[in-house]
Amino acid sequence: MLAVTGAPDGSRLDLTLGGGTRLVVVGPVRITHGPATAPAPVDLPAGETDTLVGATVLSAVAFRSGSLRVVFSTGHHLNVRGADPGVRVELCRPGEFTWVSQHGAGRLTEPGEPGPGPA
Repeated sequence: MLAVTGAPDGSRLDLTLGGGTRLVVVGPVRITHGPATAPAPVDLPAGETDTLVGATVLSAVAFRSGSLRVVFSTGHHLNVRGADPGVRVELCRPGEFTWVSQHGAGRLTEPGEPGPGPA
């Protein structure tokens, strides 16, 4: 992870990854630390997202529901419920692809195709 910026209220998160790849989440963002489920993950306060700088993405899964889960080498998990109102997720690797999920539906565009618009 090269850079992390986020809104103080947790309503937006911008992650800059290697190779110019960017992940932008607009809407409720939940970052937890520890186990993904029981006993209970600990929420990372919105103002402490810089903890992810230098982290490696271990896995990332985009579900059919539009939800997204990213696991980092720090033990943190990013969870986004894609079908929730007002949630928009955009993953962009310039010159290769842009994937956008909004209202539980995703769209992948490649160079030369009309894009989905900015996040």
